[in-house]
Amino acid sequence: MTRRRVGAGRRGVALILVLWLVVILGVVATGVRRATRETTLLASNARARVVARYAAESGIEATIASIDDSLRLLTDSAGRRAFLNALEPSGRDGDSVTVGDGRFAVAIVDASARLDVNAAPAEQLARLFGWFTDPLRARALADAVRRRVDGDGRVATPVGTLEQLRTIPGADARVLQLAAPYLTVDGDGTVNRAAASDTVLSAAFGELRDAPSRLVVVARGWMRGHPLTHEIQGVYAIASDRLVLVYWRERTL
Repeated sequence: MTRRRVGAGRRGVALILVLWLVVILGVVATGVRRATRETTLLASNARARVVARYAAESGIEATIASIDDSLRLLTDSAGRRAFLNALEPSGRDGDSVTVGDGRFAVAIVDASARLDVNAAPAEQLARLFGWFTDPLRARALADAVRRRVDGDGRVATPVGTLEQLRTIPGADARVLQLAAPYLTVDGDGTVNRAAASDTVLSAAFGELRDAPSRLVVVARGWMRGHPLTHEIQGVYAIASDRLVLVYWRERTL
């Protein structure tokens, strides 16, 4: 009887150890599967970022090359103006283009058809804001924007994006949202009267032109089947027969 009890006890202990071993192995296997999935996801996202950026940059380069080629062929000023003024409307809702495993879509914005936040005096900003609020609030917002741009009076601090206007203390977010389609941070202080809206023309200052002097080329790239998107915004000045890069911004969406 004693030997049987001892044997049964040993078998019970062994069974418990086996069960614990099964549990531990299950936990380890689950951890390995989770780590594998995370590693695969990280690798997939890293590849998607590279492909998306490559596609977006390809969109910028292809668009600039096309515009430059057209400008070289246009010898008369009237045809050149017509071509430049048609770039933004023709670029809306364009089809995406395949490049390797990626795709890109490009839009063109005429920065000269908008009021330049960094260059516009407070009076002109107030006139534009006045379309969307009462004169007192419009002037208060315009003064706040100028204080933000002018800095301490010795070193200017230009606004890099329209979103930064929302960080100005006391800024009216509703007015800024309504005014955003008529504003830019990428202009050079001139206004293209051939493309600017009545809202912008009412607040125009400085030199008025009949064609854009600056274009913003916005390219978005992505890997097919992946939600991650990379955006490049290239700001270009228009020379006689080509576009000259001023600066560009990038972000992952």
